[in-house]
Amino acid sequence: MGIGLLGGAAGTVLVSSFKSIDEQVGTNGSAAAAVLGIGLIIAAFNPSGSIAWVRGGILYGLVVLIFEIISALHGKTFHLGPVIFGLAFSLLLIAAYPERRKLLPEAAMAKTPAAAAPASPSDETEAETADKTAEPEKAS
Repeated sequence: MGIGLLGGAAGTVLVSSFKSIDEQVGTNGSAAAAVLGIGLIIAAFNPSGSIAWVRGGILYGLVVLIFEIISALHGKTFHLGPVIFGLAFSLLLIAAYPERRKLLPEAAMAKTPAAAAPASPSDETEAETADKTAEPEKAS
């Protein structure tokens, strides 16, 4: 489904030969927008529980800007209204989200891998204590 929707979107912006994907496969940009809208309405009731929809709404603003720029480069009309709408609401979603730090996935925020993280002092002392309390092996 994702490939079909992306192919239909590419047909409207990049390659005109892909435009028939909308008719052949049955993807529809308006239906996809309706699904995003419904997801964002649901997310408004529980933003922390619907973080993927909030991230999708934020991404929408950026994607609209990119689509309009690419369309303009291909000789089509640049529509300022959708860009303003998309970017304004993307910024509002970021500003109004109750836990902004969670908008970026944890893996993207990690600066060092967990395996390379230095051991804490308490871990070292526990290991030393365990070595001292273990009985030495007896020779036979």
